Amino acid sequence: MMLHELTDASRNYSFAASHEPALTIAPGDAVRFHTRDCFDGQVPMEPNPDNLTRHDRARGNPATGPVFIRGAEPGHALVSTIQSIDLAPQGLLGASNRDGADRWMAVVDIRDGMAHVDGWTLPIRPIVGVMGVAPEVAEIPNTTPGPHGGNLDSPDLGIGSRLYLPVFHQGALFACGDVHALQGDGEVCGQGIEIAARVTVAFELLPRPICPWPVVETSTHYDIIACGADLDEAAEHALLAARDFLIRYGGATDQQAIALMSIVGDLRICQIVNPLLAVRACIPRELVTREL
Repeated sequence: MMLHELTDASRNYSFAASHEPALTIAPGDAVRFHTRDCFDGQVPMEPNPDNLTRHDRARGNPATGPVFIRGAEPGHALVSTIQSIDLAPQGLLGASNRDGADRWMAVVDIRDGMAHVDGWTLPIRPIVGVMGVAPEVAEIPNTTPGPHGGNLDSPDLGIGSRLYLPVFHQGALFACGDVHALQGDGEVCGQGIEIAARVTVAFELLPRPICPWPVVETSTHYDIIACGADLDEAAEHALLAARDFLIRYGGATDQQAIALMSIVGDLRICQIVNPLLAVRACIPRELVTREL
């Protein structure tokens, strides 16, 4: 395995097959991505809530890349394993009420595995909010999730997790960014603890996609992340994909798959704040008895 380095000088604000590769690697290689925070470094490290409106939103969620993986072809699956997430010493967290008034912002210090937030001390759980490949359509902004990945904002995309994505274009053209030191289900204020980071990801290829939607593998579950215009639509997409996943990889019938999801599966919200909302259907690993 070769470890490559990619700085945040190579970054984009959308996923598209038209983006020139910043790096070409072989399957089995890993890349250490230097990523900027979701504000693209435009917001100063100061607790000034007015800064929430003083940045170019077109530069939101910069993703470092794209990386061209040799041998990746349409119809394959790209498997991306997050090996490490090294956080910057400080991040930002802001919020406002529904009409945008009464804004609040804090500079968050990261020390000894803890986030120090305006008097609270909380254990960090770093995740990568944006991970994706060039989509089937021409271009999708980094703020939006979809079958290609993108702005998934899943609290399960942490160290040790594996992300399975369908490949739509030669080389896959993977990019990532939008790291959060901590984020709950829903990301209800529109932010986690937004922070720059170095993210090391290792890449493998499978000869076929395992699901039409992104799949996250953790030590306990397989999560299928789907999106929609509202939570009902996103949940329906995720549940139907989970049913098909259990039929294919768990040997269940249609009715058994739905019943299993009802008694041991979970539907969890990734985020409710992006242009499309995202829900994940979480399948216990013990139900997946066939090789992916």
